[in-house]
Amino acid sequence: GRSYCVRTQRMLNQCLESLVQKVQSGVVINFEKSGPDPTPIGEDGLVDSPRPINSFASQAWHSCHKLIYVRPNPKTGVPVGHWPIPESFWPDQNSPTLPPRTAHPVVRFTCVDCEPMVIDKLPFDKYELEPSPLTQYILERKSPHTCWQVFVSSSGKYSELGHPFGYLKASTTLTCVNLFVMPYNYPVLLPLL
Repeated sequence: GRSYCVRTQRMLNQCLESLVQKVQSGVVINFEKSGPDPTPIGEDGLVDSPRPINSFASQAWHSCHKLIYVRPNPKTGVPVGHWPIPESFWPDQNSPTLPPRTAHPVVRFTCVDCEPMVIDKLPFDKYELEPSPLTQYILERKSPHTCWQVFVSSSGKYSELGHPFGYLKASTTLTCVNLFVMPYNYPVLLPLL
């Protein structure tokens, strides 16, 4: 953090300007790994044989409390999204109230390489992740043409992990990692459309 000692109107204006420049527009999400670690990839892009890994460093990316940048529409200045992050419960018509939930969604990701899916005329949302051990790990794998699916636990009626609602994918230039938010259970929906 940072503190400011304001003594004049001019100093107040400078401090407010400084704070406004530091504010990032986004949403904080807890990312947590689900399932086994991915197979290590070597420098040549081929699967490496198992080798000892520094256990502390390998754990840092398993759980991250980070921001996704929500960019405003350049024309209107208002952020626009098409799909929500699912709730961590299945709706029950007999329940008089909604169950409590955390302020920051818990998004689980599996480390299984999948094909990124998009189809023409069906919108998707793309959010850049704040740099973290998770983004660094994904970028170091140098796999911009594969993705890891994301889930919210208990979002499905019959499955603890629920169905995927999007994926994490390195940008083609390997400069950042993006969260793509799609319709719920998109691997089933998109082929039907």
